[in-house]
Amino acid sequence: MLVTPKSTLFFAKNEAGGKGFNLYLMSQAGLPVPEWVVFGKRYFHEFLRSPGVQNSLDLTLERLLTQEITAAQAEKEIAELFERTALPPSVSSSLEEAFKSLGAQNVFSVRSSAADEDSLAHSFAGQLSSFLYVTGKEDILKYIRQCWASAFSERGLVYRIENRIHLKKISVSVVLQRMIDPEKSGVLFTCDPVAKKTDTFVISSVYGVGEGLVSGALDADSFWLDAKNGKLLKEEIVEKKEMMKKSSSGHCDMKTVAESLINTASLNSEELRGLYRLGSTIQEQYHRPQDIEWAIENGKIYLLQTRPVTSLDKDLIGYPNLWDNSNIIESYGGLTSPLSFSFALRNYKAVYVQFCEVLGVPNEIIKDMDSYLGNMLGSLNGRVYYNLFNWYKLVGVLPGFKQNREFMETMMGVSEALSDEIANRIKPHPSWDTFAGRLRKMVTGFNFIKYHFTIQSVVDDFLHTFHKDYDRFRAMPLKRMRGDQLVQIYLDMERNMLGRWKAPIINDFLCMVHFGLLRKLTTTWLNELDSTIQNDLLAGEGGLESAEPTKALLRLANKAAQNEGLRKLLETTDPKEGLEALNQSPYQEFYKSVLDYLDRFGFRCMSEMKLEEIDLLTDPSYLFVCLKNYLKSGQTEIHDDSHEKSLRRQAEEKVASHLTGFKKNFYFWVLKHARKAVKNRENTRFARTRIYGIARTIFQTMGEDLASLGALENPRDIFWLTIEEIFGIYNGTLPAYNLKSFVDLRKKEYDHFQEDTDPRVMTRGAVYWNNSFVNEEDLSQISSETGEWDLKGLPCCPGVLEGTVKVILNPTDNLDLNGEILVTARTDPGWVPLYPAISGLLVERGSLLSHSAIVAREMGIPAIVSIPGLTKKLKTGMRVRIDAKAGTIKILD
Repeated sequence: MLVTPKSTLFFAKNEAGGKGFNLYLMSQAGLPVPEWVVFGKRYFHEFLRSPGVQNSLDLTLERLLTQEITAAQAEKEIAELFERTALPPSVSSSLEEAFKSLGAQNVFSVRSSAADEDSLAHSFAGQLSSFLYVTGKEDILKYIRQCWASAFSERGLVYRIENRIHLKKISVSVVLQRMIDPEKSGVLFTCDPVAKKTDTFVISSVYGVGEGLVSGALDADSFWLDAKNGKLLKEEIVEKKEMMKKSSSGHCDMKTVAESLINTASLNSEELRGLYRLGSTIQEQYHRPQDIEWAIENGKIYLLQTRPVTSLDKDLIGYPNLWDNSNIIESYGGLTSPLSFSFALRNYKAVYVQFCEVLGVPNEIIKDMDSYLGNMLGSLNGRVYYNLFNWYKLVGVLPGFKQNREFMETMMGVSEALSDEIANRIKPHPSWDTFAGRLRKMVTGFNFIKYHFTIQSVVDDFLHTFHKDYDRFRAMPLKRMRGDQLVQIYLDMERNMLGRWKAPIINDFLCMVHFGLLRKLTTTWLNELDSTIQNDLLAGEGGLESAEPTKALLRLANKAAQNEGLRKLLETTDPKEGLEALNQSPYQEFYKSVLDYLDRFGFRCMSEMKLEEIDLLTDPSYLFVCLKNYLKSGQTEIHDDSHEKSLRRQAEEKVASHLTGFKKNFYFWVLKHARKAVKNRENTRFARTRIYGIARTIFQTMGEDLASLGALENPRDIFWLTIEEIFGIYNGTLPAYNLKSFVDLRKKEYDHFQEDTDPRVMTRGAVYWNNSFVNEEDLSQISSETGEWDLKGLPCCPGVLEGTVKVILNPTDNLDLNGEILVTARTDPGWVPLYPAISGLLVERGSLLSHSAIVAREMGIPAIVSIPGLTKKLKTGMRVRIDAKAGTIKILD
């Protein structure tokens, strides 16, 4: 049976091959395609079943694979085998049947169509034969045989071997199509394949048959059309002295072009409009950029074939996702394990569902939002990103979407404007546009405003309850429990602690609004004042719970500084042996103080939101590194914040002198709430850090349990599993459970993820294919034109100083500090114990609300964040001058 335009979809898809199936789809869509039939792959396989053919073919291919013969020799042997083998009678009888619809008197093209499964993933363009202007039954049958043989050409065989495509699964269909005799023909791309843009169609055109264009024998006119409306944007007209036209059966020859046409555009405006309309129709049908062959005969446009543009290394029209880690890199910097990512993804959903609930969003709407509440984060090359698309949708549950969107961008440190396409897709939930939706929005807005006035008592109640629950879980003998017990403990903690996270998340959004509003009022009403006055207004607030571990360390250092023997012990002992050295020393009171510190703050570590990091309970070395730094630098006193309070007071006086009446009252009201929200944000985040400390202990102990069972090679391999997989181990819901293989596979994947990804990434379609996460950073434009500075960022805490740089990028680096300017890619609360031993802070990533900015202001450390190219330009030992009020860095040597 032949494949025809009337065949069923299933039959056509299985029999016609790639080229033939595309003809079928175009015919089904009513596009102008010359009449055709396809001799499906069943005819090819029937031919191979002829006596001796399959065995001879297999033998030749075996000799090729064992390198007894070359691909050229294999091609010759197979061509001779096919030539001497008679065609099955069914081919001839089916051709007679085809003539009834196509007309035996017509001229035809005979084209190969790759039909094996591997052809779906590989392009065989130009490797299989096509024959034009074929006439008569005998020639058609001859060229069908040659199309089959072309699947075993030298070029095709080498391609298959290089791409590890099975040689014994080759399958070929043959398209028989009425051959038109075009005045002009060419190729239409529904994108610009060179510029790799989708806003332009590109048409190449020659006189005569398009074979001259495809083979490269002829130069072509080129036309660029606007993809939105078909308007001609640009054209390049070449000299066209020759064209390809019909010669003998199956062949074309070069012919001379009429003198008047040589330098004339080969397509007129009507033909360009017609091609644009057809290209747009095909683009809509295939949903990806197409490479379309066309021809014009007697003024009518015919489409000969279409296929995806294979030269694109990016998906240009797939559904977009916008990723940004400007803010979340502070919590999840660098490579993040599958367990930490899946843990965070699960918790983010739970927290933002609570946010919607507390604002009074109906349950049916929350369920409808599940697709994006469950995907607030993404993992690109092992790095954690915000899915901004979904964050914008979440912000849409509040009134004032446009304004809140800007506030969210400020809080996240998002600086780039949204494209029109993204902006149009992030509108609030459609239910808000109904009458009932507008009423609900009023209720939501009222609930949100209510928290402006009650948030402090809500946060205080939350922290009170939190500490009671935290002390309960902290007192449990977690390290002595079995894995199945720990699953239940974790679920209990998730329900009773993470499940009561409404206060922190409401405060986060209040912080977003108040800080964003404060910044907007400052730039609008106080534009005559120093641009960094907002930083001074937020300094000296005090009461940051996250600073308490560092203060406690300073008290320990101060105590050690009073005792020469103890001081010497701490300064000369390897930090890894510090705890045991104290244990065996006469300084038992100090030893007990350290144990008390570990009991209270042992969950701390650098990069502490990542469960795979080693905390102080597991390895207390970091504590002794910090004590050593303080003693060496002489920084053993708790920071006196009188300077910050003075800056704050002066800034308040400046504002008061510039504003009067309503503006003054409103500005200070916003300032009061912004200060409160920022402090509450830091304190509730510290509560989150405590929970993560318990979770880290739980999963570490589970890892030990699984390693003892032989399920994992070593306990720390648990961090290569997702949280759902870990629960599945104990719940019996894993479809496959060779955990060691999972772990090995993921470790190999992460080995390829060493290169840093961009802060903002746009992907389309399948996120991990045909999308780029890393672009080469251009550092040439960073320095000022006058040479006054070499790097610039956001000023956070004022101060001018010169000093030596110490670059620290992760916890495994040398952490010894003695008054240097700390340079790093990003920080989190676990870095704060390093701060007393530094003179300045420079951070490549971050925003004005990042932890490094807030704590630096509280501790009076000159600080600049969001500095492009920082860790590439500055190296340990360099001397620099920083102006943290202007946000500039000058390299001195």
